[in-house]
Amino acid sequence: MAMKLVLFVSVMVAALALPIAKGTNVVVQVGPSFVPCSINGSLGVNVTATPAFPNARVQLQCGAVVVATTTTNASGVFSFSLNLTQVLLSPGVGLSNCNLVVTTPLSTCNPTLPPMGVLTSSIVFVRTDVLGVRVVLIFRAAGFRYIPPT
Repeated sequence: MAMKLVLFVSVMVAALALPIAKGTNVVVQVGPSFVPCSINGSLGVNVTATPAFPNARVQLQCGAVVVATTTTNASGVFSFSLNLTQVLLSPGVGLSNCNLVVTTPLSTCNPTLPPMGVLTSSIVFVRTDVLGVRVVLIFRAAGFRYIPPT
């Protein structure tokens, strides 16, 4: 269902892009989102007891294209803000196939965790904000899960 919503929003933004007044800026915003130092990405019952993944490199990947990269802060939180054209102008790329990928090895935040593999999360559409001539499409991480190396 969430994937259908993201696809719908992507199509609607593309359809609305033509009549939007010149000078209107469409922005994709992801976050703020928390990256746990956990193999299952679970926050558990007590969220404050879940260790953070500080200084982790997080990529926004749409298809095979990395459209943005950032690093989590000391609390394991990150966010992205980018112009929609960065996503739509890449060949074969759209918001419907975007994922967040933590490329820093899990063993960096806890040596007992695997040194290979990645944490990944799909993105979920939250809402659209219109701020004057700026349209902001807001997404969040759906929840990170561990993907072992292939």
